[in-house]
Amino acid sequence: MNDDHQTKPIKTQVSIVDHVHRLIASLYRILGREIWELEYVGHPSIRARVYHLLRILTLTWQGLRRNMIPVQAAALTFYSMIGIGPLIAFAIMLSGFVIQKGNEELIIEGIAKAIAFAAPQIALDTDGPENGITELNPQILELITSFSQAAQSGTVGAIGALMLAFIGLQVLSSIESSFNSLWGVEQGRRVSERIVVYWTFVSLGAVLGSAALTMDMAAATRAYLGELPLGGNLANLILLISPLLSYLLLVVLLAVFFRFFPNTTVEWKPAFIGAGMVVLLLHVYKLLSFLYVRRVVDTNSLYGSVGIIIVLMLGLYVFWLLILLGGQVTYALQNADYLTNENAWQQTSIRSREIVSLAILLLVADRFQSENKPILTSELHKRLRVPSHILNACTNRLLELNYICTVDLPGDHESRDRAFNPSRPVEGITIGTFRKDFECYGNNEGVELLQKALPKVSAYLKELVQMGASQVAATPISELTERVEEPPEEDNA
Repeated sequence: MNDDHQTKPIKTQVSIVDHVHRLIASLYRILGREIWELEYVGHPSIRARVYHLLRILTLTWQGLRRNMIPVQAAALTFYSMIGIGPLIAFAIMLSGFVIQKGNEELIIEGIAKAIAFAAPQIALDTDGPENGITELNPQILELITSFSQAAQSGTVGAIGALMLAFIGLQVLSSIESSFNSLWGVEQGRRVSERIVVYWTFVSLGAVLGSAALTMDMAAATRAYLGELPLGGNLANLILLISPLLSYLLLVVLLAVFFRFFPNTTVEWKPAFIGAGMVVLLLHVYKLLSFLYVRRVVDTNSLYGSVGIIIVLMLGLYVFWLLILLGGQVTYALQNADYLTNENAWQQTSIRSREIVSLAILLLVADRFQSENKPILTSELHKRLRVPSHILNACTNRLLELNYICTVDLPGDHESRDRAFNPSRPVEGITIGTFRKDFECYGNNEGVELLQKALPKVSAYLKELVQMGASQVAATPISELTERVEEPPEEDNA
């Protein structure tokens, strides 16, 4: 009897462990296979919607790991700290052309507000804000003022101004490179395109950012409005709607950033959703900043005047971490219905990239032979369901091998959504030549040296040559394109 009573708890524990193992296995099966099946893409059922959300979360998590977001945030923090002085000085110099002399305090105040928004630790008033106004750290104001005085002293000169512009351009280029890596884009913009895009965004950011941050500090205008007729009601209305307007302006600004900064096609809807999430997290981060007020004070006490730099680095790190998270979420939202499981594309072999490149070439050739408009990158993405970084790498390899070429399409067309045509007659491309060109791409002089060092390697190379001369290897690519079937049109009803 006692043995029976002792075995029952053991059996119960074993059954619980088995049940947990089955649940974990089921979860792995759902996340690794079921949510990526085509039958759940675009379906209106509740399960399909849940799977769509799981795909977004999975792609975001995989992207955070693959792109090493914390490391990239640290790198951008370092670049920002290096370029913050030249950027402030360059902004002060440019403002001299549009703002009357003597009003430089407006620019200094705007820059201070922007820095305080990115790093709310430096805007904390440890004695408690008065009248709802948060005081800026005097050390930051002193730092910005010193940069401003150096820029206005006239000692910078033309060469110094060019150096400041160059440093600012490099900082913005590093930001673009980080977002290009999120989208799997290997090639950045040309220098002329960068100048236009960066200048446009900085100008738009100055207008929208200043308006948003001014509304966010609308409590400072309450005393002035109180002296006007109906000023109290107007002040209350402004205080009521200013947080919402500030939020919307920042969302628009960040959505434009997510939309145009990466050198690829980004849709507006995922850009706005990602921007809304980031601005909300930034506001939560600002509201929770009181949790480390004492830490900021201790840091300043420990490091003295250098402590504000450490506090600023911490704030900028969290800021860039949230911005990169928003970019990764934007990528996941746009590609949730067009990708297979990205775990299947981690550390892809040369064979996998060769097959993807062949699939791209077949689709490009098939579109060309059917005399339709050239196929776009977005169409290749939807058809092949391959992650962006793999697709871009394979298209770039085909461009380098001179198998395909980019085509400029007339009319209203997104310039970053590249269109492709074959760059040589398809009838002259065989399976053997394609494989040989793909495998032998690059410098092969080392093979000849190795043959001299170890002649036995020549036998292996001869076998490869004989395999390349087989009847199957002589099959033209044009025959394979005849077997390519277009996918059925989606039923939008």
